[in-house]
Amino acid sequence: MGYIALYRKYRPNTFSSIIGQDNVTKILKNQIKNGKISHAYLFSGTRGTGKTSAAKVFARAINCLNPQDGEPCNECEVCKGILNGNITDVIEMDAASNNSVENIRQIRQEVVYATVDVKYRVYIIDEVHMLTTSAFNALLKTLEEPPENVVFILATTEQHKIPVTILSRCLKFDFNRLTEEDLYNRIKYVLECEHIKYEDEACRYIAKLADGAARDALSILDRCISETEDILKYQDVQNIVGAIDKNVIDKVVESILNYDSLTAISCIDEIVKKGKDLRQFTFELTTEFLNRLVATDENKDRYINVIDRLSSLDNDLKSTTRKEIVLKACIVQLCNFKQEIKSGTSGEPVSNIDKIYQKKIENLEKEVKELKEYISKNNVTSKESTALKEDTPSKVNITAKPVLEDDIKEENLTEFPNTEELKKAVIDKGKIRLYSALAGAKIYVDDVVRIITTNSFAYKLLTLDENAEVMAQILYEKYKINKNIVLELKNENGESISKIEKILKDNNIEYTSLD
Repeated sequence: MGYIALYRKYRPNTFSSIIGQDNVTKILKNQIKNGKISHAYLFSGTRGTGKTSAAKVFARAINCLNPQDGEPCNECEVCKGILNGNITDVIEMDAASNNSVENIRQIRQEVVYATVDVKYRVYIIDEVHMLTTSAFNALLKTLEEPPENVVFILATTEQHKIPVTILSRCLKFDFNRLTEEDLYNRIKYVLECEHIKYEDEACRYIAKLADGAARDALSILDRCISETEDILKYQDVQNIVGAIDKNVIDKVVESILNYDSLTAISCIDEIVKKGKDLRQFTFELTTEFLNRLVATDENKDRYINVIDRLSSLDNDLKSTTRKEIVLKACIVQLCNFKQEIKSGTSGEPVSNIDKIYQKKIENLEKEVKELKEYISKNNVTSKESTALKEDTPSKVNITAKPVLEDDIKEENLTEFPNTEELKKAVIDKGKIRLYSALAGAKIYVDDVVRIITTNSFAYKLLTLDENAEVMAQILYEKYKINKNIVLELKNENGESISKIEKILKDNNIEYTSLD
């Protein structure tokens, strides 16, 4: 038999060998031991987390002639038949290439027949979200009234694309993204089984590159051990996967922080010359800035701005054929961030965001002037006006406003004790930009949740509906806090917050947000 890829050779054959998914495997084993087998299951999660492996183990376990504590024995003729693909009643189907209504109709015709060799006929449908609407409708009928001896296991990486009518008829299991420690231990286990010596740092680096996916980790490992000799070394892994030298990353970071675009561009030229992956470079550069943001109390605003721009750069690189030009343009922009000056001011450095708001202010000034002229011309009087509040689909009312330092007496506020844990929950949801905005913010909880920041850029991110709603969701899910949220931009100098606020106050206009 030819060479078998590591991710296939070491595919888990029991529930206990599936790493990082105890929340799923424990329930499945209990169902098998108690004989309470449902007719439909949905396994969802990111790639390489064990969804298909768990489905195959489950198919063997419910048909095994000698199950042991909910696990398949993998020794009886049924288990061996399923492992070898000789049992026709266990069917694996790829919905990406079999997504038509005709494929599902074929299943509907088959399920009415009795099984041949096993107790349960099992359909494992991978990437089920790829089915067409007509195919989902055809599958729905079978899920509504399934035969007793038929089990469906649907696997997907994009659960949100599956119709609610299908979801409501399945037992749903969410597979966790694997931690670097889980992957590190798995890589060491495989290397020891293959009798290959290794450097510990090399294993940890591969675990980091795998980005939470066991299959990716073993695929990278497979490539590395095929190109190394006596021992798997960290430096060899870096060379094989095209990693960027840490010294180069540090040099680019320092160049950006020191506004040295020439040195930064020179480093990028060196990276391009060596044929390195520019998206990998962007990832490592972003990671380094994030590490520095967490580790320091200085220049946090600068780090936040850079991380935000690098996060969007990855999408730009993904969709362009001119990656080098796009990357260099972004780096030059970051190196010259402080050099854009407002005309008519004292020469303070400002960002493009400030320029946008300056334009908004000028437009509003014009509108207010026209309104004054209309009031004067038509002899209209009004003691006050009320700004319309935007409806929000969130469970709580979310408002935003700039305030002066004297308006906030922080000593009278109750500081939220779980701020760091809350920020970690934001990271767990993949909201890097929101995490960056919260980095320098203070959170207080009394009759309302008050999030106070002195950074206008972070304030702008926090006031986005999608970010405010994520905050509300996390506060409710983790701490059962369902209170109104007030986002406040504090000016510590005691000066007017902005020209726009003065215009609004002078005209007796109440407001909840500057947008």
